[in-house]
Amino acid sequence: MQPSLPVPTDNIYKFACLFGLALIVSAIFSFVASYSSSLDRKVRYSEVVIPLEAKAERTKAEEDLLAMNRKLIAVTKDNERSANVLIGLVLGVGVLLSVYGAAKWHQVVQKRDDQLAELQLRKLSAEVARLETAVSKVETPNDG
Repeated sequence: MQPSLPVPTDNIYKFACLFGLALIVSAIFSFVASYSSSLDRKVRYSEVVIPLEAKAERTKAEEDLLAMNRKLIAVTKDNERSANVLIGLVLGVGVLLSVYGAAKWHQVVQKRDDQLAELQLRKLSAEVARLETAVSKVETPNDG
């Protein structure tokens, strides 16, 4: 199976930078999904809690239902905090990896590639000048 998106394996720094960007995007999507899921659950539990808290007199079953939904709200908040810590760690690793990869790529690989391109241009310029000199000698033979 051929991947639809080619992975840049030609350079470890480029790979690190793009992998870091992938972690950043994943962390952002995970945060949005976690936040909306937690909010939905807290709203559902609160829809049970609010009417029960408004009642002056509650039965044992209603007290148990109220306690359970309060506990579920607390657990949901704890889970959301835990997820946010994990998402923050993934985001931090992604940012560090991306910045490290981009910086090293620029310092090591890009400077070398720029020097190589400059040398190739100078070499081609010298070859063109040498060919032009040879052609001009052939066109204007020396009648000596």
